[in-house]
Amino acid sequence: MNIKTSAIFGIGGLLALALVGCGGGGSEPPAPVPSISLSGAVARSADYNSTSLKAKFTEVTQDVSYLAGTTPQSKTYLGVPLFDVVQDALATDNNTPGATNTGNAGRRLVEHVVLSTATDGYQVAFALGELSPNFGGNTAPNQPLIAYAQRVNGAVSALDATTDGPFRITAPGDSRGGRYNSNAVKLEVAVPPATPQSGAKPGGQSTTVVVNGKVRTARTFTVADLKALTAKTATYNGTIYRGAGLYDLLNTTVGLTTSSTGRNNAVLSLYAVVTATDGFRAVVSLGEIHPNFGNRPAIVAYETESGDGLGTAGALRLIIARNATTPETAGARQVSNVAEIQVFEAGTP
Repeated sequence: MNIKTSAIFGIGGLLALALVGCGGGGSEPPAPVPSISLSGAVARSADYNSTSLKAKFTEVTQDVSYLAGTTPQSKTYLGVPLFDVVQDALATDNNTPGATNTGNAGRRLVEHVVLSTATDGYQVAFALGELSPNFGGNTAPNQPLIAYAQRVNGAVSALDATTDGPFRITAPGDSRGGRYNSNAVKLEVAVPPATPQSGAKPGGQSTTVVVNGKVRTARTFTVADLKALTAKTATYNGTIYRGAGLYDLLNTTVGLTTSSTGRNNAVLSLYAVVTATDGFRAVVSLGEIHPNFGNRPAIVAYETESGDGLGTAGALRLIIARNATTPETAGARQVSNVAEIQVFEAGTP
């Protein structure tokens, strides 16, 4: 044995023991990698970090501008489309537990809602129909992202964990930043519970609509009642329709309520289920039609702009467009023969 080497090792061992004894030689456990979970009415739950999101889905660079309070914000985010992540987790035919819509997968998709929750409990609900490019959603890069990075002065960096990140849901096109859910940690997909009308299958033309759920007073509206409200228009399939604004009807005429007291922008966790006489239904989030956020045209139509009736669509039809000039691509959310509009609060019974 080499005496010098042995001595050196002996001294090193003593130094190592001394360092461990004073806390200087132990290594800290690695910090957990931030992740965002996806669960609920899906075929496959998942936990994603920024690396796994980027590996599985197409990364998008997105420029956005909005108001945070009264302060203009302009940012460039990198992330993956929220809809792509949710759609990947759904069953192939979207036949998730509780679904009632029959027919193709697209018809079932429009009765889904996804709730984004942040570390501080802030919540935002999105209808899958508003996210899907086959219905109300825009194509990349102009669709909500799960953002995990930003570009500032040409340099890309992770989101600031104290303000935006590690994950932030974006809402491009919104005038204000309320639906930009910072520090998002959880995504939950749900199919709303059955409502009185969703179990009905007789079909036929509607003549009245009942509004209930998270409202101050449930009420049944006739066509005459709706015509007494301020008229608005929305376009679908080349036709301009006239009717009562859906947001005005819910927020002003009957009044919205929530179970959340003191939570900022609690209205953004609300969504409406619009149901036809035959039980078909579609989800509209309150955030997408709120004038301060998505501001999408959405009306309970009772006639076309020329004053004609709605024909086989009944006396009442939901018409919702992407924006003032662009209708939704497909018609599943243009619910004919509307009989019921029930407001739910995502994340509550």
